[in-house]
Amino acid sequence: MARLHWRDGRICRSTYFAEAEVECGAERYMIFMPLASSSLKRVERIIPLHRHLITSYVPRMEILRGEMCVADSVGREVECDILREMIPAGEPFADALAAVADEHDAELLLKAVDELQGALLCADLSHNAVREENIIINERGEARLVRWYYATDGAGNDREAFDRLRDKILAHCNVVLRDSGVALYNVETTFENHLYVRPMHEGLAAVEEPTGWGFVDSANRFVIEPAFRWVGDFSEGRAEVETAEGMGVINRDGDYIVPAVYDSVEYDSRSGKTRAWQGAECFLFDYEGHAVGCDAVYPPPLRGRDVLIIKDIKRYEENNGPVVCLPYGSMWTRYERRYAG
Repeated sequence: MARLHWRDGRICRSTYFAEAEVECGAERYMIFMPLASSSLKRVERIIPLHRHLITSYVPRMEILRGEMCVADSVGREVECDILREMIPAGEPFADALAAVADEHDAELLLKAVDELQGALLCADLSHNAVREENIIINERGEARLVRWYYATDGAGNDREAFDRLRDKILAHCNVVLRDSGVALYNVETTFENHLYVRPMHEGLAAVEEPTGWGFVDSANRFVIEPAFRWVGDFSEGRAEVETAEGMGVINRDGDYIVPAVYDSVEYDSRSGKTRAWQGAECFLFDYEGHAVGCDAVYPPPLRGRDVLIIKDIKRYEENNGPVVCLPYGSMWTRYERRYAG
């Protein structure tokens, strides 16, 4: 790439960089000039990791050493390192959202957001700046992110940001459809003709029928048939389920990610990983359901029917020994509980 002399054009400024868009042949790039000595250091840590990722969701990034000339306070030209990031082809998220005209369009945009979030989980990355101005929708309807200089190793930091994007899509769709009385993913929807209904998560509500548990959408239509003994709520596109054969994990289409053959499973939405226990053995699966090893350290979590609620701890300990109390919110305490060790 030829040396860039940044003399005119629109320049935007963020906390860490001054940025502009440039074209090189048929490709577009974002060029970032560091505004502080530490700006490129975090990028230098994440770029080697990007190079080993086999995914189209993360664009090419590289630091070009001495590729920019800037004028210092006395007018002298000084060489400067810059960051170059390829811009995916497509339209801004805001334009794609404005084009949503019905429930089908909203579903496609929601699917793109879900798949983008799943890709970050698979790559074990957090973008840390998931906002509509940083999202491009390509011609295949897939969502891509830009401005990766905030990214860090380890998934899970973007969960609230993705939820805000979904809320924005749903709010827009509800405005478009309000004249017809349709409200997509409306949490106020009343679901009738079920034995039991749990609150909606990620557009699906768990419902109980005489034949078992399944999932319905906002229009009370079955998306996943009620054939399970028990189901968990969806989180990051995954839900734990139990059948007569055992426990497993499914996706939003009802397909098994982890087969229902285990004594117990524990899906961690922050990492995208699932632990599955078979007897004393603990198996580990990634977000796509690929086995990534065994883990003998973790004991199986207690299920609801195994929980012992103790009202008089002192008397119980006098008769049975000490009680182990785990903090609510840990991976072992899906239910708020106290139980004997």
